[in-house]
Amino acid sequence: MRLGSGIAPVCELHRRGVPVGLGVDGSASNDSGHLLAEARQAMLLQRVAHGPGAMTARTALELATRGGAEVLNRDDIGALAPGMAADFVAFDLGAPGFAGAQHDPVAALVLCAPASVALSVINGRVVARDGRLTTLDLPVVLEQHNRLAHELVNG
Repeated sequence: MRLGSGIAPVCELHRRGVPVGLGVDGSASNDSGHLLAEARQAMLLQRVAHGPGAMTARTALELATRGGAEVLNRDDIGALAPGMAADFVAFDLGAPGFAGAQHDPVAALVLCAPASVALSVINGRVVARDGRLTTLDLPVVLEQHNRLAHELVNG
């Protein structure tokens, strides 16, 4: 959408058995680095192109998890199961942005506004708890990031 180069034929590819995954890799290709936002966008684009039944929230989430693993030819990621990498995130469905949507948590995650992660565990290590990073001092990193961006822009 940013490039205005069209809508990927995700539904057709998926129907034909072509591996399809979603990912985020930086501000050059997405606005927030939020995989659920990208899953939502992919689902909405398919619905615009092919009608409201073109893609469900569950299919969009599957493309973002199992689909990404399949595209990478990885059988150790993409689902929570014994023997797989224990990387996962959790969201607080009691947050105001999810009000009225708790009856279907998957639809809530994909259809509601992208929420901040309540808990993130990567390779068995808690990296975010209660929406806050546990692995670094965020204000210090943000100050450094803003300083470097200013230097880049101003030469």
